[in-house]
Amino acid sequence: MNAPPPQVSVIIPCFRAAETIGLQLASLSDQIDPPPFEVVLVDNDPAGDLESAVERFRSSPAFELRIVPAHEHQGSSYARNVGIAHARSESLLFCDADDVVSQTWVRNGARTTETAALWSGSAIPLAPTYFTHGPGPVRAEIDAPPPSWEAPLDDQRTPFPILMAGNFGARRTTLIELRGFDQSFAHFGDDNDLAFRARRAGHRIPISKCVRIGYRGRTRLRTRLRYAYSAAEAKRVLLARHDAADLSTVLPWHEDLLRTAAASALLPLRRSATVEEILLRWAYALGNTRGSFRRGPADAPRDLLGAGLPAPSSMEDQER
Repeated sequence: MNAPPPQVSVIIPCFRAAETIGLQLASLSDQIDPPPFEVVLVDNDPAGDLESAVERFRSSPAFELRIVPAHEHQGSSYARNVGIAHARSESLLFCDADDVVSQTWVRNGARTTETAALWSGSAIPLAPTYFTHGPGPVRAEIDAPPPSWEAPLDDQRTPFPILMAGNFGARRTTLIELRGFDQSFAHFGDDNDLAFRARRAGHRIPISKCVRIGYRGRTRLRTRLRYAYSAAEAKRVLLARHDAADLSTVLPWHEDLLRTAAASALLPLRRSATVEEILLRWAYALGNTRGSFRRGPADAPRDLLGAGLPAPSSMEDQER
């Protein structure tokens, strides 16, 4: 007997994911009352061996597993666009290769997409040690008990809309209408850029508290510094592209640098400040400065059309 066609496509961008993807697939293998779903792993690492890492899930009764290559460009934005292009369902759910989804994630995510064309989920940061012994320790923190479905809250009233790329859902037609992720944001900012464009197109982006993941918290200083730099750079670019600088509390780059330099000079006199805090301030200020002068790479395709998907006007004819 043939398996029913998937009602949901779970899209996971994979770069250097061989060591972590098994845990995420294990968390997708014991979902509670999910609709039929497929898992689309988008292989964005030509030097990796994703096939071997997921071999034991090839015959999983829980879902159909597919691997699609995305080697032309590197970046999670491009990988997600390729995943959208290859998805076979209208209901799309997105998660990352190194996290753990809730046991009702697929069911609640599918129901949320029925009520909202684009939405963002919720996430709980956990120490890396929670992820070393299967989904159980993470589930004990995020699934106690597994969350029931509840309608998402449409409470994003701030000028800077938020979308969490590692845990969100959308209708495929909506993402095609929005032309997917801007690939000039390779790793940071692509999700919130999509949120800006979605809001401009008239879409709300409600938050679903019942579509939940656990993710690895940033405990190492080097990781936190890299994140602060990249996040500040991306936010500055977003504010410029969407003409939102006047609505933000982010300081102009020169003022940010001056204030950070002053805070550094006063560090010996301030008992409440630490060297780590000053380093993080410098990382953010330098990222803010870099973003103020950044231009996106000209050779990167910026939307779904670059991932091989037909133009929105031709999708209806293609699917007949």
